[in-house]
Amino acid sequence: MKRIAVIFAGGVGARMKNSKTPKQFLEWNGRPILIQTLDVFEQTETIDGIVLACKVEWIDYTKQLIEKAGLQKVLSIVPGGESALESQYNGLVEAKRLFPEDAVTVLIHDGVRPLVDNSTIERNIESVESKGSAITVTPAIETVMVTQNGSIKHILNRNECLMAKAPQSFRLDDIISVHNRAKDEGIHDFIDSASMMMHYGYTLYPVLGETENIKITTPSDYYMFTGIIKNRELGGLKDE
Repeated sequence: MKRIAVIFAGGVGARMKNSKTPKQFLEWNGRPILIQTLDVFEQTETIDGIVLACKVEWIDYTKQLIEKAGLQKVLSIVPGGESALESQYNGLVEAKRLFPEDAVTVLIHDGVRPLVDNSTIERNIESVESKGSAITVTPAIETVMVTQNGSIKHILNRNECLMAKAPQSFRLDDIISVHNRAKDEGIHDFIDSASMMMHYGYTLYPVLGETENIKITTPSDYYMFTGIIKNRELGGLKDE
């Protein structure tokens, strides 16, 4: 059984309000966010390889960063697409080319989620291989409301709600199959891989992750990320 990570990092950082540097290349302590993300999967023993989908004009630069960081598990870098799902698909197709055997577990992860931990990755792999498609989640800590036509229609019980995180993990053949079906049927409005799998009848199983596993897309996310890192360096919160 092979375990492959498909990391997608095709964004341009529009919400980061930085027109020059895509968010995945912003740095903390001299290390780009993307490299920090890749390194977590590099250090996870059960991960056999990494496929990265990246904006085509940044591929050469990314290769230089990977070489400088000494990452050995990044087997291929492919051009990203116009959307996150297109970037994922490009990475999945490349993973299938590299690992054509049937029994392959794939973990799809955002390049701008550098705070994912090894234990969450391991739990995803275990869930896929024992049950099926695994979605990293955290409990909802705020009230979630459903709106319609500008007004609030329903307030959900947050005790019954989970927040989707990453990685989202599948059997490689299953996730490629639903991507191909969606393309054949001309469906392009799926939120993520999880919603696509649900649409085509696959059961999804939650895997509890860490709240700190944030996606860095806005300046406030970046400030939160640096705050978490600084707090870790200081040894975490201490009781008064």
